[in-house]
Amino acid sequence: MRNMDGGGSCRLPSMMPAPRALGRALALSAVSVAWGALVGSIAVVLAVATGSLSLLGFGMDSAIDAGASVVLMWRFLIERRHPHRAERVERVAEGAVGLALAALAVYLLAGASSALLAGDQPERSDAATVLLIASVVFLPGLSIAKWRVARRLSSRALRADSLLTGVAGLLAGIGLVSTLVTAWFGLWWADAVAAIVVAALVAPEAVGAIRSARSPAE
Repeated sequence: MRNMDGGGSCRLPSMMPAPRALGRALALSAVSVAWGALVGSIAVVLAVATGSLSLLGFGMDSAIDAGASVVLMWRFLIERRHPHRAERVERVAEGAVGLALAALAVYLLAGASSALLAGDQPERSDAATVLLIASVVFLPGLSIAKWRVARRLSSRALRADSLLTGVAGLLAGIGLVSTLVTAWFGLWWADAVAAIVVAALVAPEAVGAIRSARSPAE
């Protein structure tokens, strides 16, 4: 397997025995599947009811993260049972996560542009606020944990997935801030502009992951 930097071919030093690291990667991916499926579906329902673009983006990102984590569970199970196939499945998983990031960026950009043109203003929801607060508290820690294990396994796919989880936490924070800004100052466009900023941050990572997955093995 290759390093996380994308510029060289040397391996990162192992900081945790491989079986233990693989087990932790599987556990973190399983947590993402459970969290993303439950919270993502609730967020989408609430977003449709309130018209909140950032909440909808958060829900979509959570659902995408859950799907990407299923792919990663497959990837780590393969490595545990057939270590010689690790590099191949790593590249497949990295490409899948990259495509998920790209889909999220396109969705956010299209939705934000439409909201700005229509002048849509999201409604406030107490249930959505509680959901977003819980996500702001929980997701950054999960993202950091994934990133650390990704370094130990030299897994670019898990690194990209840690970004996906981090973006979900960022979108949750944006949803909270945009709700307050809209309520206090009447800046109805804050939600859409924030979504565009997130899309701009996600897009380069998506392109990098897809290119890395398609590049010849080093």
